[in-house]
Amino acid sequence: MPAQAWVTLIVGVLAVVGVALTVRQRTVADKRAQAWQRITWCLERTTSDDEAEAALGWDIYTPVTDSPLITATERDVLRAVATRALWRALASPPQTEDTDNQSEQEDQP
Repeated sequence: MPAQAWVTLIVGVLAVVGVALTVRQRTVADKRAQAWQRITWCLERTTSDDEAEAALGWDIYTPVTDSPLITATERDVLRAVATRALWRALASPPQTEDTDNQSEQEDQP
């Protein structure tokens, strides 16, 4: 095989490898973007004042955070949100029926 054929073959192989790596990188970037969309959707739910919506967000929280596409920085953000939500939940006293009935009785003359 002449030298020119070898050069053409090597250039062709390198081009195919380059295209394959580009497609792989783009696929990973697209998957990461989709993962971040899921994360933001989940975080919007977990920080909601609506209890049902917040519960849905927390139900989805673990599967979203277990994604291999999430970086260490994103995991830190998710941990910070979870910690903040936990402190918020602990700081606000739960409302019970007794508390609601008692305040209604106090309002009546």
